[in-house]
Amino acid sequence: MAVREGQIQLCHTMLDALYNKEVALCDAGVGLGKTYAYLVAVILWMQQRPVALRRPAVISTASVALQDAILKEYIPFISSALIQNGYIDEPIQTVLRKGKARFVCDLRLLKRQRELVQRGEKFARRLRVLRGANSCLDLDQIQGLSGYDRRHICVPERCERDCLARQRCRYQRYLHQVTHDGLQIQVCNHNYLLADAIHRQNGWNPLLRDYGAVIIDEAHKLPEVNRQMQTRSLSVGDLYRLSDRLARENLIHEAQILKRTTKELVAAFDDLRHGQEREIPYAPQQEQLMLLNRLEQQLRECIQQNCGKLSRPLQRALQQTAELVQRFLRPDDQSIRYVEYATVPDEGEKMVSLNAVPKDLPECLYNTLWSRGKPAILTSGTLAAGDGFSNTKRQLGLERGVPLRTLRVPSPFHYQQNCLLVFPSIYNPKSRGETNNEQAARQIQQLVEAANGHALVLFTSYEQMGTVYELLKGTLDFPILQARRGLQAVVEQFKQMPNGVLLAGGPCWEGMDFPGDMVSLLVIVRLPFPVPDPVREARREQYGDLHAYIQAEIVPEMQQKLRQGFGRAIRTETDSCAVAILDPRAAPGGRYHQAVLEALPAGIPVTTKIKDIEPFLRAHKSPEYFLHPIQNHEQDHTTEESS
Repeated sequence: MAVREGQIQLCHTMLDALYNKEVALCDAGVGLGKTYAYLVAVILWMQQRPVALRRPAVISTASVALQDAILKEYIPFISSALIQNGYIDEPIQTVLRKGKARFVCDLRLLKRQRELVQRGEKFARRLRVLRGANSCLDLDQIQGLSGYDRRHICVPERCERDCLARQRCRYQRYLHQVTHDGLQIQVCNHNYLLADAIHRQNGWNPLLRDYGAVIIDEAHKLPEVNRQMQTRSLSVGDLYRLSDRLARENLIHEAQILKRTTKELVAAFDDLRHGQEREIPYAPQQEQLMLLNRLEQQLRECIQQNCGKLSRPLQRALQQTAELVQRFLRPDDQSIRYVEYATVPDEGEKMVSLNAVPKDLPECLYNTLWSRGKPAILTSGTLAAGDGFSNTKRQLGLERGVPLRTLRVPSPFHYQQNCLLVFPSIYNPKSRGETNNEQAARQIQQLVEAANGHALVLFTSYEQMGTVYELLKGTLDFPILQARRGLQAVVEQFKQMPNGVLLAGGPCWEGMDFPGDMVSLLVIVRLPFPVPDPVREARREQYGDLHAYIQAEIVPEMQQKLRQGFGRAIRTETDSCAVAILDPRAAPGGRYHQAVLEALPAGIPVTTKIKDIEPFLRAHKSPEYFLHPIQNHEQDHTTEESS
């Protein structure tokens, strides 16, 4: 528990923002202790407010892991410390807020368990899993629960007031808990926070209890979640599920008609596809418009002709779907519309969705969150890009007159002594004619051998990762894994190895913790530039030329993602790591070399020679690091994590 002046400065800035009803953008380096900083700030702020003005605060995160840590580690610890030192008298009262579909309905659980008992021994394993729900209200905490069982035991969209189990229902007790007068902190994810804000904006019942302030941790994820929440999608999967719901309510004929029209839509929109593109601008031809028009008519006729038969939730779903179809039939100059294509893994079934995204997403965020005037703390290790917060302010809608303060506090770790930045030279007279993947595999092999394993290799493409993995198999004297599907199990296996090599993408760029010697070599194969899509292409039109657009939007996004990946290298004060970036554009003299250096901690020594890695590590590691037995066996994990 060392004193960190940067952490104290961070806490003061957060406290000032709360008192002045401002929004604080706080970029806090790895290991600074930002979670304790904002917990102390918000607790002291609430304690010193007049009793009549006290409202619980909201802490919003992007990951379940951080939510669990806040609830089970950070808050109990800080609560105990503040009680012992006389700042507060009672433990801090907190509650986790989630959508009702994430909780167990006791009545539906009992019904499902009885069904499985009747089906005999073949369903014994599923029955054992379901019995875990008897003592656990949160479905996310039940290991091995199938999607089918989850849908059939969760709290329904509408709880009937005359429910037989209402008096003893655990979910109803949970709802009573979240309205308790002593509640001080509500923990939720970004989606739930924005859903609550949208409810309030539309005059609907709020999801969260009224709060006095909001703390948004992992705030770099908020623009992405804002886009998800504001996107209206008409997907083939949703239409098939709507058809199944009609069939369950004995409207078989209507279900068949909807399913047939949906299949025709898939075929018609697949004709618009250009090569292997996953997303294309929405520019429907006459045939597609006729099918959409027919779909809308069928939905409205179904509602009119079966008004007395349809349940209220299904009737509402049909009405909302018809309105959504209408959105793709009329002109819309306020949205960016595009068609998205996907294939269901292992089934080969084509999936199509029509999407409409507001052109001004930052304005949506301003209207839903910041216009209410609540004080807010937004913090992350990657809010700043290059030398400022301008890109984050723009993405978050904070350039519209919001009272704002910013602070950037570097990590307390000594990167200048404990890190080496390597830009390997690509020149090799013996490797003329090799492909980019062969070149990457060769460099990774040399790097891993220099570091004696202990390597995490980050990719931006799962296709490239798979190819490089096949090239490396059999060439290394260290166990090699690739994290695709079943990510967590592979990561845990890697952590048990003395000197393994893990090839990973997607989720491993952030949120994964590899302390100690576990990752002593971090390899970043390609700079993590964002993938072009219709929304980004539409924003490009706002700039005078391509260069201005790249510098204003694309490079800052790359820098933020690069910082997230770099954060896997050093997790404690005693860690040491060599970080190699293979992308030639990042090397000295490359187009983005300066942008890369601006994204990373200042003063890290730089080399272009792979041979410099071994003496660097020998100077920082104990002799045992190099004495781990070389394991000459292969670990083949080829299940896929969708990118």
